[in-house]
Amino acid sequence: MAKSKSQRSSKPPRASAPTPAGTSAAASAAEAKASPSRGVARGRADLGHLRRGRRRGAALPWIVGLAGLGVLVAIQIGVNLVREANAPGDRLPSQGNVHVALGAATPPYNSDPPTSGWHTAELAPWGSHLEPLHDQRLLHNMEDGGVILWYASGSEDENRAHVAALEAVVAGRYARVVIAPRDAMPTAYALTAWQRLQRFVAIDEPGMREFLAAYHGLDHHSR
Repeated sequence: MAKSKSQRSSKPPRASAPTPAGTSAAASAAEAKASPSRGVARGRADLGHLRRGRRRGAALPWIVGLAGLGVLVAIQIGVNLVREANAPGDRLPSQGNVHVALGAATPPYNSDPPTSGWHTAELAPWGSHLEPLHDQRLLHNMEDGGVILWYASGSEDENRAHVAALEAVVAGRYARVVIAPRDAMPTAYALTAWQRLQRFVAIDEPGMREFLAAYHGLDHHSR
């Protein structure tokens, strides 16, 4: 029996290749889950780099500033060393500034005339003298910023000549000075300030005035 046209043309539809539903769903889910986490991790990494960069950038001015400060300190130390090397007179170690009664026994001073150490609470009179004064009083004058101009003690006439010569050096420019004779001076003259000593074999107006200008008026109570 003949088949109708509709029956001849009706063929079963070709089935497409099967796709494993389970695999596709799992991959899609994994990708969906992985993508946000990768984004978050990348964002965190970028943020970490940014923060480290900011920290390095913020530290840079401090490093530069500290380096500059170190250079300035080194320069100041160098200037002080040069200034100290060129300062008039010899610098002697400090023996302190303890007060004692006049004439009290003390350890020996580290220079002659002395420039620091044990001294009385009272000062020697400022000005010119023809008679020796006690070291323990004159040291207090030096501590108070005074300069002592010593001359080798001799006859009264010799002492007057020394005083006149030293007064010409001072020329009325400095108030805190003492001009006084000293027995057994190894040189004709010596100038002292706190921790400073300079000897002179003769009157040297430029050298003596340089010493006066350098140390007159420098208070040493806190040093």
